[in-house]
Amino acid sequence: MPSNLAGLAALLYAAVPGYLYLVRYERHGLRERQGAAREIAELFTVGTFATLAAAAGVLALAEHLPGLTTLDGALSGAAYARSHAWHLVRSGVLVLSLSTLACIVLGELRGRRSGASIWSTAPGTVWAELLKPRRGEADPEVQVLMDDGTLVYGSGHMVSDERDTYYRDVALHHPISIRSPGEDRPQPSDADYVIIPGGHIRLIEITAVPVNRAPGN
Repeated sequence: MPSNLAGLAALLYAAVPGYLYLVRYERHGLRERQGAAREIAELFTVGTFATLAAAAGVLALAEHLPGLTTLDGALSGAAYARSHAWHLVRSGVLVLSLSTLACIVLGELRGRRSGASIWSTAPGTVWAELLKPRRGEADPEVQVLMDDGTLVYGSGHMVSDERDTYYRDVALHHPISIRSPGEDRPQPSDADYVIIPGGHIRLIEITAVPVNRAPGN
């Protein structure tokens, strides 16, 4: 296998599982990112270890299950690859599938564990901690008062992680309604999402919503 193709395959096998780990983690945890460089490093670290563990498992399984690449075969080089191409393909697909599944499960577990945490002392986490649902709760109902008096209602979706609250934007999802200054009642919006710039937020009210109660009821 050419070196550039092997490098691309290694990148794929580390990046795909690691990316899905972060997606599942952030879906439940609304974790505070520590910067792009550290996030990429975490992505590749988790993905690489998961892939190596899956590869070790597949190599061990190949000793007892025909049709997969054995350790001796993998170390034989190009001659084995030409004569047992489908063994390599099956083993490669199985390794990627197992590592991806492991990362999804790990991200899910870590995200749920993070979401169940009630107390955090990490700087800059107040918004994220309060805008994410706890165990047994749906997305919270959020009411945002902007500096011009506009009130925006919706369900909590996401908050950016900048330490400066001026740049810490808040995203709400449907159902969304907006009450402009001077209006008596909010007007429903057809938007699926709305993003409110952190620099224009004066006050945020957050109401927990049990999973057995739909938002707005």
